[in-house]
Amino acid sequence: MAGFVLENKKLRAVYTPEFGARIISLIYKPTETEFVWHNPRVPIMKPTYKPEFEDMSGLFDCLPTCESCTYKGWQLPIYGEVASEPWRIIKKTKTPRSIHVTVERKCKIYPLKVTKTLTITKNEPNLELKYRLTNLSNERLEFHYSGHNTLNINPNYRIVLPQEVKRLKRGFAITDRLGKYEEEISWPTTIDQSGKSVDLSRVGLPTEGTGENLYTPRLTESWCAVVNEARHEAIGFSFDAKILPYILVWINWGGYLGHYHIALEPSTGRPDNLNTAVNQWKNYASIEPRAHKSWTTRIFLANDVKHVEKVSPDDGIIQSR
Repeated sequence: MAGFVLENKKLRAVYTPEFGARIISLIYKPTETEFVWHNPRVPIMKPTYKPEFEDMSGLFDCLPTCESCTYKGWQLPIYGEVASEPWRIIKKTKTPRSIHVTVERKCKIYPLKVTKTLTITKNEPNLELKYRLTNLSNERLEFHYSGHNTLNINPNYRIVLPQEVKRLKRGFAITDRLGKYEEEISWPTTIDQSGKSVDLSRVGLPTEGTGENLYTPRLTESWCAVVNEARHEAIGFSFDAKILPYILVWINWGGYLGHYHIALEPSTGRPDNLNTAVNQWKNYASIEPRAHKSWTTRIFLANDVKHVEKVSPDDGIIQSR
């Protein structure tokens, strides 16, 4: 399956329009660090929704749901309708300062269309993703969008969320070590069911056999980062809090399918299941008939990072003094 490269002196990104327009590699070139996780047991292949070929590789988009569900009679697949299917390349533009690639995908089941423009700028270690969502129907549509950013990790990594995040809500989990479904727990340090203090911001070991979906409350500042405290490298994400006011923290220490990774996912609502988000949790987004919604996600790579204060859409990863 063909992959396309966006590259400058600071980063190299590989994306696959035929496989969900996923970014399957994102390398910080000064240190040759790969930040994106790829399933070592599943090669890039023709898209499929068969569970045995489930592929969480790369940075990809989930729409109009992330978990498979039935909503208003529509049977929606895992990761939605755009994460694994081919996107159409609309336009490629190259200037002396930047490279832009625009791709588009129309859902087959749910009447939505999403357009995404990937941009890199000369000598800048960041990647910009601009989105435009269109309602193709004559009715108001509820939807769930999340950016499934699946990242490489090791025990030297730490997750950084905005300071306003003090508690997280538990969703799907492999075990009940952090309590029951829908219960709230403290962040970054919580107490597990055995009474042990757990620092959830620090990446665990792949032998722990745990995995949890943890959802932030609605945020006023929508950003997150992961720092390798041994190598002082980081990847940071900045989102539009008006459109993506929640962040899902997926931490998987070998519990789910034996994989070892995390995903930091900006979301329109919670949880990942559209039907549950609308009818139970009441945290979801909607779009009016024939209307559009637009938002931008920015991804920043950096080294010599010791402590992340925040991630700004204009200034990138900001360190505390």
